[in-house]
Amino acid sequence: MTMKNVQRKKADNKPIIRGRMVLVVAMLGLNVFLTGAWQTALAGGSDSSEGWVSLFNGKDLTGWDGDSRLWSAKDGLIHGQTTLANPARGNTFLIWRGGTLKDFELKIKFRLENGNSGIQYRSKEVDKWVVSGYQAEVENAPGKVGFLYHESGRGWLVNVGDFMVIDESGNKNVVGNVSDKDELVKAGYYKEKDWNEYLIIAQGNHVIHYLNGYQTMELVDNDKLTNPNDAKDTKGAAREGILALQIHAGPPMVVQFKDIRVRHLQPKYGDAVVLFNGRDLDNWQVNGDKEKSKWVVGKAAVSPQDPKQLVAGKGQGEMINLTAKHGDSLDIFSSEKFGDCRIELQLMVPQGSNSGVYVMGEYEIQVLDSWGRDKMGPGDMGAIYGASPPPVNASLKPGQWQKYVIELQAPKFDGAGDKTQNAKFLKVELNGQVLHENLEMPKETPGGVVGREVPAGPLMFQGNHGPVAFRNVIVTPLAKQP
Repeated sequence: MTMKNVQRKKADNKPIIRGRMVLVVAMLGLNVFLTGAWQTALAGGSDSSEGWVSLFNGKDLTGWDGDSRLWSAKDGLIHGQTTLANPARGNTFLIWRGGTLKDFELKIKFRLENGNSGIQYRSKEVDKWVVSGYQAEVENAPGKVGFLYHESGRGWLVNVGDFMVIDESGNKNVVGNVSDKDELVKAGYYKEKDWNEYLIIAQGNHVIHYLNGYQTMELVDNDKLTNPNDAKDTKGAAREGILALQIHAGPPMVVQFKDIRVRHLQPKYGDAVVLFNGRDLDNWQVNGDKEKSKWVVGKAAVSPQDPKQLVAGKGQGEMINLTAKHGDSLDIFSSEKFGDCRIELQLMVPQGSNSGVYVMGEYEIQVLDSWGRDKMGPGDMGAIYGASPPPVNASLKPGQWQKYVIELQAPKFDGAGDKTQNAKFLKVELNGQVLHENLEMPKETPGGVVGREVPAGPLMFQGNHGPVAFRNVIVTPLAKQP
């Protein structure tokens, strides 16, 4: 929050009852962020009216192809089974022949009695009913089910709880966490030998798994792209491919699937860029003397001695501003610059703290401990500072990770440098709650990087006000629309 000539009353720390529920699951201290698609699913929305297409008719395997000894349709389910007398001859797959998946959201329910299975997507058939590609794990193993594997390719990719970036050379780097694996298990994110539901989202180089509403992993895959027409080229990324269901070779097993639905996504975005590598701040700059900066890398937590401060524990994946008071540290901004873009990030504030997210370095979205407020003002969490307060209080308690999703259309300028179109916040979402849509910004917010509107700018985090931590910072350019 910009504090020039502004004084704010301290928030009352009393609980409130909201008329509109924030769609965030908090179990055993674990915050689970739900995507819009998953929110719709939980709300019982009609698939047919929202672009969802069912891939299984519930009667037979029309549109699917696999070993008929092992796969069948009965009782409204896809049924895969092996026995001692009728085993799988290696890993084998039931392949959907209705087309390929490129950018999509996939919802699919499964129940595993025993054995091992998986859900293939953006994959390729390398032999008859043999598939290589991304696989969402299906296994009665809490803490493992939900991870990402690359069948007949790069092998194990992303563990449950991890946020990974694979670089252009194929090197795997865990840059942060999307959840705590042990807390997921405690919360019962997976129901053994019962029905579970995956939500898989793939767009460009960005892939996310949710299992029963819990995010289990995230990947930005910048590896070389494989040739979809070369069955031997399996050691790389893929942007399009087939959908298939696995029966794993080995002991007798039974797996069932139902309610298989896909929604194809329009090519709205470019490739996701991860701004914070989880290890250091080399790709970030501070607005002032580096010696004054209190930004560090570690694991953030509220200080046990002072609930108004953060401490940095051992580890990586989180950038933390350990300022003890107003003016004790500096603003920090990315070296990379963006115009039209989508931003996803998680943040943590301690009690009473104050910061801000400056999109393009010039337009501030407020970061504040607003927990407990029943009336939101222009300086509260979720406000577009100086432009619009949030319509509801979507903030969480101090010390919990919170998530912003922001889409901004940059201002446009003519050849002479004169502005021809205002910047516009297409969407601002906090913890699953949409707070602003199509909000024009006639001018910049005071306190930005350069103090004037520009066609492209960095992402800035306000650091000269209060302690704050950020992680999983992703910027995805918006594709130019015709």
